[in-house]
Amino acid sequence: MLLFKSKNYTVTFILAVVAALILGACAPAATPAPTQDVAMIQTQAAQTVVADLTKNAPVPTQAPPPTEVPTQPAPTQAPLPPGPTPNPNIPVAVVPTPAPGEPSAVANYNTTIYSGPGTNYVVYATMLGGASAKVVGKSEDGLWWAISVPVAPSGTGWVDAGWVTVNGVDSVAVLPTPPVPPTTEMVAPGPSDPQATALVNVYVRSGPATNYPAYGIAPTGTTGRVLGKSEDGQWWVVRINPEKVGAGYGWVMAQYTQAQNVEGVQTIKAPQTSVQQAPPAPPAGAPIVTAVEYVNIRSGPGTNYPVLVVAPPGASGEVSGKSADGYWWQVKISTQYSADGFGWVSADYVIAQNTGSVPVVQAPPAPPVVETTPPPSSSSGCAVVSQSPVDGTVIGLGAPFNTTWVLQNTGTAKWDQGEYDIRFAGAANNVYLHTGPDVYDLTTTVQPGSTYNFTVPMLAPFGPGTFGELWQVVLGNQTVCDFYVYIQVP
Repeated sequence: MLLFKSKNYTVTFILAVVAALILGACAPAATPAPTQDVAMIQTQAAQTVVADLTKNAPVPTQAPPPTEVPTQPAPTQAPLPPGPTPNPNIPVAVVPTPAPGEPSAVANYNTTIYSGPGTNYVVYATMLGGASAKVVGKSEDGLWWAISVPVAPSGTGWVDAGWVTVNGVDSVAVLPTPPVPPTTEMVAPGPSDPQATALVNVYVRSGPATNYPAYGIAPTGTTGRVLGKSEDGQWWVVRINPEKVGAGYGWVMAQYTQAQNVEGVQTIKAPQTSVQQAPPAPPAGAPIVTAVEYVNIRSGPGTNYPVLVVAPPGASGEVSGKSADGYWWQVKISTQYSADGFGWVSADYVIAQNTGSVPVVQAPPAPPVVETTPPPSSSSGCAVVSQSPVDGTVIGLGAPFNTTWVLQNTGTAKWDQGEYDIRFAGAANNVYLHTGPDVYDLTTTVQPGSTYNFTVPMLAPFGPGTFGELWQVVLGNQTVCDFYVYIQVP
């Protein structure tokens, strides 16, 4: 009985399967999902029937295997949302890959690298989505990570914490916030003038390389009148307000700008770089300032004072005082560059520490005011034997030229090469002509009665008028003699 009953159930089951398959074959063309596992059918006969009946049935379509969701979207597929999304013209950063176990940041999207923890700082480069970088610090508010960027002046760049995923950063140091550089006022062009528009916040520098100190920032979207280009074509010379910057022009990297009407602009030679030297190392616990950029150390607290030397990024100096307005720090420097061992740096380009109790220091006498007409000769220790160009020479707008003086030592003491300097003293209407340093060392000792040739590269202003510069032979802070040049720009 049990065998009969089992066989009867088996036949009934087979007939049910056959009926279901026939109905499925007559159904609409939609892909059927299999409802039976033939492995459950126990007899060879049943398997044969099923195979015969399903030979011409539609083949079920297999669902694709589940796609693994990536933890980081690919940069070419991920949409670039609003926020710190870089302009496609901005260069891609080459940053060191962190070693296993080092603090790291992985960009979730294409991310902008700034010079400080905020979008109001200068843009350095782009960090591509998926790229990783070594984390070297974090901002005081915890909203930005500092990463290693060796090509940046300070070796460090900043990325928005909301745009990266970090690992192993629990012990990274909190870094002091660098000051936001001042805005440089570019002179607006006419509609058909050569011009360049900043695509991002970009430095306006005193020369066509990143080791020239900056005047300030040209903010995103601002446009300046283009006066010329660098010899390698990588920098534009732009007109800036001469009331703010005596030179009346600065240099911006072309890669960070969009230029128009610049065909045929003149090529302008790069100015000579000033001497770069870090101040003496400060003692532990002393009030200090640390340069975040190449920064001018001047003889007084203002851009009208001559540049003595340039401090490189990362250089620290001991602070001895501050200006009455708080915008300048007095620092100790080598007596090789300043007779009294002091210089002044702008607070816009340094990070100050332990400076809460430094005193206010009286500024040294301001440089002499240079009139727009040649002054009478006041040289007591030297005489100008010859000068080229002579005073009153007409020089075209923006034309480069060299001024050479032949100076005779008319005193009784020799001009010792290691002690005497030639220093820029001032410019008429504060419009600079020279394109090199403000201070030159003598290249040889000048005996009494002997002469010395001194040449300075200059650039005519980009507006008409009478312009001139006053220079001095100095022994420390003592002026030996004055000499000058005046030109006419039509």
